[in-house]
Amino acid sequence: MRQILFLFFAVITGFSSFSQVISVNTSTYTVPQLVQDVLFASPSGGSSSCVGAITNITWSTGTNFGSSNGIGYFTNTNPSFPLSSGVILSTGSATAAPGPNTSTQSNGSNAWPGDQDLTDYMSGLGLIDPSVDDYHNATILEFDFVPLTNQMSFDFLFASEEYGTFQCSYSDAFAFFLTNVTTGSAPVNLAVVPSTTIPISVTTIRDDSELPTCGASNFAYFGSNNEGANANTAAINFNGQTTIMTATSAVIPNNTYHIKLVISDLNDNSWDSAVFLGGGSFNIGTPDIAGTGPEFGGLDDFSGVNAICRSKTIVAQAGSVQIPGATYAWTLNGNPVGANSYTYTITQAGTYGVTITYPGGCQKTDTMVVDYLPSPNLGTPNDLTVCNPPFNLTDNSPVILNGTANAIHYYHTLLEAQQFAITSISNPTNYNGTDGEVIYAAVEDDVTGCIITKQFVLHIDPNLCITTPVAGTPPDLYAYETTIGSGVATFNFNPQTPIIYGSNNPADYTVTYYLTLADANAGTNPIVNVGSFINTLNP
Repeated sequence: MRQILFLFFAVITGFSSFSQVISVNTSTYTVPQLVQDVLFASPSGGSSSCVGAITNITWSTGTNFGSSNGIGYFTNTNPSFPLSSGVILSTGSATAAPGPNTSTQSNGSNAWPGDQDLTDYMSGLGLIDPSVDDYHNATILEFDFVPLTNQMSFDFLFASEEYGTFQCSYSDAFAFFLTNVTTGSAPVNLAVVPSTTIPISVTTIRDDSELPTCGASNFAYFGSNNEGANANTAAINFNGQTTIMTATSAVIPNNTYHIKLVISDLNDNSWDSAVFLGGGSFNIGTPDIAGTGPEFGGLDDFSGVNAICRSKTIVAQAGSVQIPGATYAWTLNGNPVGANSYTYTITQAGTYGVTITYPGGCQKTDTMVVDYLPSPNLGTPNDLTVCNPPFNLTDNSPVILNGTANAIHYYHTLLEAQQFAITSISNPTNYNGTDGEVIYAAVEDDVTGCIITKQFVLHIDPNLCITTPVAGTPPDLYAYETTIGSGVATFNFNPQTPIIYGSNNPADYTVTYYLTLADANAGTNPIVNVGSFINTLNP
């Protein structure tokens, strides 16, 4: 008995979980809050849209005409309905949307009109019924926004009571009209079958389970049939629904855009339809830190296996474009670096962060990790000086390589060296350089493949061309005293002169004699009578 009771309880629990219906209310949020705090909600809760980014929020539904409220907030835990929360726009009563699908929704009075923009658009296409141009019970939500990147998108799902009986020839209509206000472009409908310009409806996205005579259409985007055996477990009270879809468009950052989300009944106020907008799915860009330029453009992770060579410099930017009126604050490892511009030049490893403060006071942050590959321990080259060119640039090779066996080349420019280009100096051992010329050495690390650059300067010093003569060493001179015991004698230096000249050409040099080394170094007070010099000092 206990075993039977346990199995019965397990079956009832599983059935209850599967048949959970969505919940809809119209009082939790005001309509502006539905836009700011639901459609643009951040994953952590609350609004992710900065003050001033979403403006000019307006709406219209049945309550404006004494009829049903077609705008509401929904939540969901049923896996058969792929959106967990968001905003519902209905041509009838939003609170009538929860399942099961056991009644037909035909809410809304004749006093509740359609929308002229949607009517003109659908009539102009003539895709549903060219003779029908009458729409009723329009629910409209529209607002302006300023994208921060070059793409905007949001998720949605379309559901309708017209699936089944009317899906071959008759459909309510909805559209997402996007307009670039800054450029004044014509509105574009984003609610179209992917890769086409065909508006989404029960006739353009359908299966063939109810009316196989008309066949399926764009079946890949049809979500589920909620009629028949599926009715009692349906999460929503609509006969059918599409898959979750994404409306997307290229946009121009910092331009002002207007979007009009509108849905309306065709020709009457019966057989309601609704569009469910995914909460938090509206994306108009975030200030992601990424590299710029041809080498690092768009890359936002330089850690681990993405580490870069230490010689590389990353110019990072916060978002795809600079936000007018916003301020930027950069950090390295959580510490301010004093940089407040839109871009920042990264030259060392660490975790870089940026906080953007928008004109309204809202802040957004992002981080990026930068790691550098290890580099060999290279030496610092010496400047090279010669009397006259050529230079032997490879004199610096052992100094730079510092005992490593890596490849080394010499270049005229830093860019060539950084690229380890094939246009290296072809004759480094006999290079005809110029005075003051900078030479760039590039070493390729044979472990990481990184290029390390060093630089040194060439100098030409004409003074090095002057050869200091080497004088011969004359013997000491001895002479007899002129008077015994006087210590005075007469000396003749002339025989010493050719010995001092040695191999030097007498035409190029002059030999002069002095009494002191100081006089000789200074070239002052030379001895005049070198042929008959009488000493005055006792030896």
